[in-house]
Amino acid sequence: MGLLGKIRANAKKLNKTIVLAEGTEERTLKAADFVLKEEIAKLILLGDPAVIHEKAAEWTLNHLSEAIIINPKDHPDKMAFTGQLYELRRAKGLTMEQASRLVEDPLYLATLLIRNGKADGEVAGAENNTGDV
Repeated sequence: MGLLGKIRANAKKLNKTIVLAEGTEERTLKAADFVLKEEIAKLILLGDPAVIHEKAAEWTLNHLSEAIIINPKDHPDKMAFTGQLYELRRAKGLTMEQASRLVEDPLYLATLLIRNGKADGEVAGAENNTGDV
């Protein structure tokens, strides 16, 4: 078994949940479909569900329905995460209004999902600069 095979086998065994912050980007969705098909990891896709479903149909991605899809603009943990982010950053001058906007940013939301034990890791960088990720 080659290196990639070993990595895949180990990932399957660990069965981690990974957040894909750029959940509407083409390469991200195609990779997500492969990961779900091969049962390499559980996935959370961040993005507008309608857009994700539309792109899945357009590119014939048949496994994305197995992912949890969270709309960063309107998700059940938004208020709790806003309060949590505010508490974490208020000493640095963050306002509640700013925290409310930041939890809609997929990169911040992904990190908050990890912090709250809803995910084990995050992958991004297809649309965002490495420094921002």
